[in-house]
Amino acid sequence: MMSMAGVVYGAMIGGGAFLVVRELLPSRPDLGTVLDRLENTTAAPKAQYAPGTSRSAIWTEQVGTRVLGSFGERVGVPRKDLDLLGISPAKHVGDKVIGAVGGFAMPQLALAMAALLGVPLPFVVPLFVSVMFAAIMWLSADTNVRSKATKLRLEYRYAVASLMERARLQRGAHSGAERALYETAAVGDGRVYVRIRAALDQARLSGMPPWDALKALSEQLDVPELAGPADTFAHAGGEGASIIAALETQAKALRKRLQTDVQAEANADSEKSVVPGTVLFVVLFATLGYPFFQTLIST
Repeated sequence: MMSMAGVVYGAMIGGGAFLVVRELLPSRPDLGTVLDRLENTTAAPKAQYAPGTSRSAIWTEQVGTRVLGSFGERVGVPRKDLDLLGISPAKHVGDKVIGAVGGFAMPQLALAMAALLGVPLPFVVPLFVSVMFAAIMWLSADTNVRSKATKLRLEYRYAVASLMERARLQRGAHSGAERALYETAAVGDGRVYVRIRAALDQARLSGMPPWDALKALSEQLDVPELAGPADTFAHAGGEGASIIAALETQAKALRKRLQTDVQAEANADSEKSVVPGTVLFVVLFATLGYPFFQTLIST
């Protein structure tokens, strides 16, 4: 027979799921909003999704759009990191919401199964665990995005160093500053160069100088290394000055900083590996030495 605890826990889970679904479903619109919509004859733009997008990804983005529409800026979103990774804020918020709901529901489902099997568990501990799991899933989405963005920014730094070195060669072949920049970006591959070429193509269509596009991209993606060659090319484009030495100096300085960062990261990893090794040594020493010392003390 089903216990009373199972009924209570099942009712709690069902009630929580009902509240979440009701919050995500469209609510009854306000009369003023309806009248404004009737007066506005312009069709509202529909969300565009790339071909092959899964239904789960579309539903996740719809959930995020709904949450952002309800709470707005109160939901913290790392916009520069998301822009760098090519992830929409709605998709990111949807992942956070679904992850938090799943993290909260998993311990409650385990608690309900335990109650159905007749295993009594205290109520406070599972509820606290559910809140903790939900918070971890909510925060881990931001942590994951920041980690991926950090790695991608490192790729940008290597790409910028390569861009400056090849642009120096193009400039040395008596190419103009603008032509050298376009030709240098055209031969690169990978997602970093795709993003740079897209910014340069947009600048060409809008009549903007390409170095201004690089500087805007640097601020948009929070990649300050892009601003260095942008300023150098702007100086050459405005005054016709030679930039071969400046590009060479910037490329060497950036390569040196990258090497220093790699060495620092390797040293940090080495220091982190000392702790597990020390713990393993202590455990092995205690495991092997305990019988000996126990025998020595007993005799």
